[in-house]
Amino acid sequence: MRRRNALVTGAWVGVLLPVLLLAGCANAPEIPLLPKAPATPAVTQTVYVPVYVEVEKPAAVVPAPEPIKLPEDQEQSLALLIEMARSANASPDDLRKDFLASQTAFNKDKSSVNRMRYAWISGLLGPAAGDDARLQGLLEPLVAKGGFAATHPLRPVADVMLSQLNERTRQLKEEQKKADALQQKLDALKAIEKNLLDRERRRN
Repeated sequence: MRRRNALVTGAWVGVLLPVLLLAGCANAPEIPLLPKAPATPAVTQTVYVPVYVEVEKPAAVVPAPEPIKLPEDQEQSLALLIEMARSANASPDDLRKDFLASQTAFNKDKSSVNRMRYAWISGLLGPAAGDDARLQGLLEPLVAKGGFAATHPLRPVADVMLSQLNERTRQLKEEQKKADALQQKLDALKAIEKNLLDRERRRN
């Protein structure tokens, strides 16, 4: 009997204990809450943040370079030098046509440029255009007073042409002197031979 009572009592304790605990919690005094800290007012501040925006710019238009304008004497010289280079490789027929054209231009206007062109083509054409004395007469005014200035682009060309012509004239004179000297020796030998033949005939 006592054991049964103990079992019943233990069962009731197991049931009543949670109930008592709940009841005790319900009747427990309220614990006061801690006071809340006052809220700090928010401070606003304006901050400027740089914003980079990519903008596509049109490509810069580069102006075309203006053509180089040469002084008149340089333009004439350049054109004549190109013409001289072309005529140096021209065929005989084209060279004769160029000679006639340069002669006509020189007769109309005896400028230094026309004179230079006429002298150049005359030199290329050779004896068919005349002797060296006539060619020398065309070139000498170009380097004399009133012709090409010392700084003119064509002055060195005229100097070289006249120098070559003078050298050729000098060589021709030297060759002529040698030929004349040789001819004199031949004439002297012929005269000696003739005298010997005349003496032989007189003896006979």
